[in-house]
Amino acid sequence: MQKSKKTNLILDAMQNLMNQKSTRLISVSDIAKEAGIGKGSIYYYFKSKEEILNAVIERSYSDAIKKAEELVQNPALDALTKMEIIFRTCRDSSIELSRQEAGNYLELQQSALLHQQYIYIMIRNLRPILADIIRQGNKEGTIRCKSPEEAAEIVLIILTIKFDKYFSNSDMRQTQRTLDTFTSMLETSFQIERGRLDYIHNSFLEN
Repeated sequence: MQKSKKTNLILDAMQNLMNQKSTRLISVSDIAKEAGIGKGSIYYYFKSKEEILNAVIERSYSDAIKKAEELVQNPALDALTKMEIIFRTCRDSSIELSRQEAGNYLELQQSALLHQQYIYIMIRNLRPILADIIRQGNKEGTIRCKSPEEAAEIVLIILTIKFDKYFSNSDMRQTQRTLDTFTSMLETSFQIERGRLDYIHNSFLEN
């Protein structure tokens, strides 16, 4: 069996078990039994149960991230259109996280770790993509930013947290005001045409 198939078999087993009971109660032996493979095989692909859990989370967003990567590579799209794709990817991934979490038996501490890992994965994968988009905007003259990498990280931190209802404890009106202020700051700091980032506020209303 190919490595990718064996890995997915293990991840599928973990996902199935998460739908039945708390991850705290899931052992590596349980995962091996569910996957129909030996316990030793698990450790060949993963160092621990925690690493399996992280891989399950990352796999959940890999399709959304891959789709965003493919879209932003389209030379026919301008930087601001590509930026919207990235922002909506953050929104859609947050919705998917909430959907999956609703079907899992997660305790409070486990849920917090799940959301932290989600934010880490999104920032790690989307930061270089967004930085390249900002550089494209600099060339096009639609964005003015001297530090694309750092700016991309800051933007993604704010978006992933504000779109994540677990960490965004403020009510809807407060979150809307925060996103409006954030949008205004981006337009001013990056000298982006006013109105081009209105979808940030609208995306939250759709969430």
